[in-house]
Order: sequence, then structure tokens, then C-alpha cells
Amino acid sequence: MNRSRFIIALLMIGIVATTTSCKKKLTEFDIDYTSQVVVNSTFRQLIPFSLNTPEMQTNSEFEFESNNTRADKVERINLTELRLKITSPNGETFSFLNSVEIFISSPNHTEKKVAFKESIPNNPGSILTCDLVDLELQDFIKDERFTLRLLTVTDETIPQDVTVEVYTNFRVKAKLL
Repeated sequence: MNRSRFIIALLMIGIVATTTSCKKKLTEFDIDYTSQVVVNSTFRQLIPFSLNTPEMQTNSEFEFESNNTRADKVERINLTELRLKITSPNGETFSFLNSVEIFISSPNHTEKKVAFKESIPNNPGSILTCDLVDLELQDFIKDERFTLRLLTVTDETIPQDVTVEVYTNFRVKAKLL
């Protein structure tokens, strides 16, 4: 009889522990944004200049809801990828770039450096994957919109305008509802 009670008590503890741990489960999901900038043709070299993406709508409330969470349940958002890709003109490469730094800003938060690429080689191709700065970015993604600013230094002249796609991937860690 005592053995039966002991087994039942262990089962009850197991059930309570399982249901309690379910409430603390986390979810992880990605939010992607894509924008573009145009690098205007220039005959100057080694002069820094900035390019701003258009404001990007975050739609974060929808993204959180779609993943069974809310903004107040978010524990961390960080950048996991930032990639630049030349979309025009065809065949153009990033050989004109010496370096690039990327900053994020939003209406309610000051600018922070999130990525960079230094000493870009002479033949990097048309896709450039940037090095990331490990930052907590949930304030920017929880805002309704944000902007990216590219601070670039060229080491070649640019004979024609170059269109660059800016792709970002943010990883969200949040508690489930």
C-alpha cells in the first residue's frame, strides 16, 4: 500500500513538473527584412559617404502573434545575418568598396552599429556578407519602423549607379503565451 502511494506521489510530481516547465518554454523564430540603396556614380575615392535605406515597417506585432508570443514576452532579438547584394548593373562587383559599416536607428532609439566589413578584397563578387556586432536589438524591432545607414569608403571610381539589396535576418527569442 505504501509503495502504491509512493508511485502515485512520484507520478503527481512528474505531472506538476511537466506542466510547470511547459509554461516556461521559449520559442525562437526569424524575422527577415529586405531593402535597397543606390550607390551613385562617383569619381572620388577614399571619401566616406552614407547611404540610407528607406524606413522599413517592422510588423513586429504580427510576427510575434504568428509565433504565439507578444512584445512583452520577448527576451532577446539579435541580428544573425546582414548581406549586401548588387542587383544592378548586371555583372558589377563590390570591388569599388574599401569598407562598409551598417547602423540601425528608429524613431525612438539612437543609432547603433550592427555590422561591418573592413579591407574588402579586390574581387569580392556581387554578394558581401558582413561581420556582425553582438547587440540586443529588440527596441528597434519592437518600434513600428527602422532605418539602416551604410557608411562606405570606396577605393575605386564608380562609373555608373549601383543598386544594392540589403538583407537582414533577426533572431527572436521569446516566451510562449
